[in-house]
Amino acid sequence: MRRRSQPRWHGCGCGCALVAVWAVLTLGAIVLLRSCLPDDGYDYSYEGSWESSSAAEPYYERERFQQVDGRCIYEGAADVVCPTGVDVSAYQADIDWQAVAADGIGFAMIRVGWRGNTDGYLHEDICFEQNYASAREAGLPCGVYFFSQATTADEAREEAEFTLDLLAGRELDYPVVFDFEPNDGHRLSGIDGATATACARTFCDIIADGGYEPVIYGNRYDLQYLDAAQLSDVRVWFAEYASTPSREEPFSLWQYTSSGSVAGIGTPVDLNLDLSAAPSTH
Repeated sequence: MRRRSQPRWHGCGCGCALVAVWAVLTLGAIVLLRSCLPDDGYDYSYEGSWESSSAAEPYYERERFQQVDGRCIYEGAADVVCPTGVDVSAYQADIDWQAVAADGIGFAMIRVGWRGNTDGYLHEDICFEQNYASAREAGLPCGVYFFSQATTADEAREEAEFTLDLLAGRELDYPVVFDFEPNDGHRLSGIDGATATACARTFCDIIADGGYEPVIYGNRYDLQYLDAAQLSDVRVWFAEYASTPSREEPFSLWQYTSSGSVAGIGTPVDLNLDLSAAPSTH
């Protein structure tokens, strides 16, 4: 993904359902009650792949985030450890996916394609086919992302259809991600929130119609462009390079560094936590 600076802006809402927080006024003080998620019948046990979006969205206890051997981990209740993943593109070149899997990596998000930020042309990531096949062969659950530079809903539709064509019905364990970074590149300079939201909505609807779960990627600065009310059914992959995430609104994936070290990958690589199955309170 991007080689970005530290996220700068307080993000707007995400595409996930919010867990209710009850404020109780007692003895002249406001006490924020933090209770467990409702008993909605959802099985929060983790079985090695992305949790269904039909689940209630969990919040996270910040004290459960830890730094271990240079990586961030989140250990939830019942000793559930949220899996660590990498996201990769042609920038990582040849990858030894067997070594990646042996180094404690539990899933892979692979760039399927991108739109040029100046010429506007659509491109398949030249390493997509190899990365997908080799990561799956190594036993890693996979998802994909498309780097968008759409300036209209029609262009977002073109990107989504291009993505579906490249996937050609392939099985995915993780979502198809709309990677929309208006602070990068020249095409999106000056884009307004209504247009950005229309692009995100269009891309996500077409991906969902194609049988995959859409997710929106962004840091605080990126997410400010999107109207959360119009994307309330879409989950978020949040980017913030820190020891713990500061975002209060729910999100399901967290990209916490761009300088990770993983066996089998010869360059620094983005590292992520899959928090979709974290059974916790907030």
